[in-house]
Amino acid sequence: MKVKKVKFKQIIQAKLFELDKYLREMEEILPSEDEYLHSLTIRRACEKTIELTIETVIDIIAMIVKEEKYDYPEEEESLINILSEKKVISLKLSKKIKDLKGFRNILVHKYGKVNNEQAYEIMKNELDDFLDFQKEIEKYLQKKK
Repeated sequence: MKVKKVKFKQIIQAKLFELDKYLREMEEILPSEDEYLHSLTIRRACEKTIELTIETVIDIIAMIVKEEKYDYPEEEESLINILSEKKVISLKLSKKIKDLKGFRNILVHKYGKVNNEQAYEIMKNELDDFLDFQKEIEKYLQKKK
């Protein structure tokens, strides 16, 4: 049984490393707002990178819900709620993740027109939310025996 827990921790740590890699990439490629707004190529690169970052967060959440054998819901938003209810992540952070997930849905599924100014603001100002997520998940992993 202990082998499985170590493997789970290693998998989550690998996903956290992946998350960190995407954050570093975003910091490297995110240009000035003017350049972002006027370059389709740069905009698409930034959109894809933030999409992958958000997907990694959702993957980690789903893995924890499955590992802990919480009732596995059909909707991603419910996954986020479960981790908040179980105190794995804070309520404040869960709301931010839901907002980021909504943003990802706009990018991926084209649920509405992408507001490029708003997208830039999210990419520029919300990266700390991912760092907060990393910290809360690392704290969770430390508590796991």
